[in-house]
Amino acid sequence: MNFFAQTCIFLLSCILLLHSGYRIQALRYDHSATTKCLAEPGRAHYGGGLIINPEFNRGVEGWTVFGQGAIKQGTSKESGNRFIVSHSRREPLDSFSQKTQLENGKFYSFSAWVQISEGSETVAAVFKTSDGKLLYGAKVLAKHGCWSLLKGGLVANFTSSAHIIFKSNNTGVEIWADNVSLQSFTKEQWRSHQDKSIDKVRKQKVRFHITYANKTAMEGGVISIKQIKSGFPFGCGMNHYILTNTDYQDWFASRFKFTTFTNEMKWYSTEKIKGIENYTIPDAMMKFCKKNGISIRGHNIFWDNPKHQPEWVNTLSPEDLKEAAARRINSVTTRYAGKLIHWDVMNENLHFRFYEDNLGNNASAEYYRTAHLLDPQATMFLNEYNTIEFNNDETVNALNYSKKLEEIISYPGNGNMSVGIGLQGHFNSGKPNLPYMRSALDLLGSFGFPIWLTEVDVDKGSPSQAEYFEEILREAYSHPSVNGIISFAGPEAAGFKVMPLTDKDFKNTAAGDVVDKLLREWKSGNDLVVETSAAGNNGFSDISLFHGDYNFTIKHPVTNSSTSISFKVTKDLPRGTVHVQIDA
Repeated sequence: MNFFAQTCIFLLSCILLLHSGYRIQALRYDHSATTKCLAEPGRAHYGGGLIINPEFNRGVEGWTVFGQGAIKQGTSKESGNRFIVSHSRREPLDSFSQKTQLENGKFYSFSAWVQISEGSETVAAVFKTSDGKLLYGAKVLAKHGCWSLLKGGLVANFTSSAHIIFKSNNTGVEIWADNVSLQSFTKEQWRSHQDKSIDKVRKQKVRFHITYANKTAMEGGVISIKQIKSGFPFGCGMNHYILTNTDYQDWFASRFKFTTFTNEMKWYSTEKIKGIENYTIPDAMMKFCKKNGISIRGHNIFWDNPKHQPEWVNTLSPEDLKEAAARRINSVTTRYAGKLIHWDVMNENLHFRFYEDNLGNNASAEYYRTAHLLDPQATMFLNEYNTIEFNNDETVNALNYSKKLEEIISYPGNGNMSVGIGLQGHFNSGKPNLPYMRSALDLLGSFGFPIWLTEVDVDKGSPSQAEYFEEILREAYSHPSVNGIISFAGPEAAGFKVMPLTDKDFKNTAAGDVVDKLLREWKSGNDLVVETSAAGNNGFSDISLFHGDYNFTIKHPVTNSSTSISFKVTKDLPRGTVHVQIDA
């Protein structure tokens, strides 16, 4: 009988690794007050950074009028707090302004506390460059009677002076602002923060305590650690080519445990002819995924874009459409109920309104309720593009996304539904605006729902495609509110043309090298060894591990007997220590 046969205690938990706070210049995530409306404004981030007189303690020094209208200093009657006021406005961009200098290659984080003189209106921060371009940096719903945080930023791919302007389309209201901040960061500083955040939110410090039956600590025992599975879902889109291409099968199964079928589950694929459904291909793909332990996101039940309906659907009357849609949602959802982790119930229904225009404004909310009733185990996602990719698409900015999500959740019967935030992540070929992406994730993360990047890729056309892809993935992975990432990429042999991860011979492209590098980097190495120590550490041995499933093998220092123990490292484990007591 080996020395572990009479193990009498095995209590598993983890001691959280607490990170010391940054100094004033360090970047930080700010969930607090992201969506709150406060009686008094919060402090200026980074002490205002590059902004002159950010707290308006010196009147309106450093600030000028932009456009028409006028500015003045305001004072709170309750606290005496001072702020700036733009009044007598005639155009949406009429406001107070401050000129700053943007430098090529730098990241700029912007924030301000704003309110308006009456009602509630959207207020945006706009950067007007020397050549007249308007770059949107942030947007928030401002209200009278409390202060809201306007937070965003931009990446400068140019060097230029710029006016910071505050915009509201309702010229009848005054815009108030306080504690304005603009802080610049180099690429190296931004990356450093990402790395520190990853250590904090994706890893845990595990403490081992191995003792004998007489309570003395084992000295010289060896603990070998092997991570079996990553705790963070980092997956890849999949298409029907995988059913006939063994190289594609081997490539995928050796890397990914999460996927989304790119087209095969969509209505136009399963019912090309009215009344004739064919699930042969998605069924076969489901079988492959089950065999290889791959979890699947259901994509999608409906697509709100009129151009992506089955051809026959566009000819239906509203009454016939309602009947056909009812058959569709019941058919696909019941067929795969209990087999999927997510459903993209209504794809892109901030950009489009096909079902709302034909079936009424509550069409989407009703379909969410139906899908939830048919498959209550799956999380129901609102899936959109440009919410994190493109700061000029006002239709789907984080503020409007949150309004739509609230509309769906507040619909009768949807209150207890498990809801997720799906952000597609189709970035263009330009440099990604990571400060804007982070601010959108901050705002959406404040709601507490799981966030997934669901279709990440970078458009071709730039020699820096792989570099930008890595920057986006790192930003998402380092954000505490992001629960998973799916890239919409794959082998060129399978038809992935925008950003192939391998060529036709399944040799990695530059983007494929990024994926493989990050899969290795975001997983604890398989050759980790910890030696138990009695001297000076009371028998404790410490190591920081990525979240995931592990096998630990403990080897006795004298007998060389060993055994293996499996457990999970997660962010939700309580404080504690891995205790193992053995019989000497």
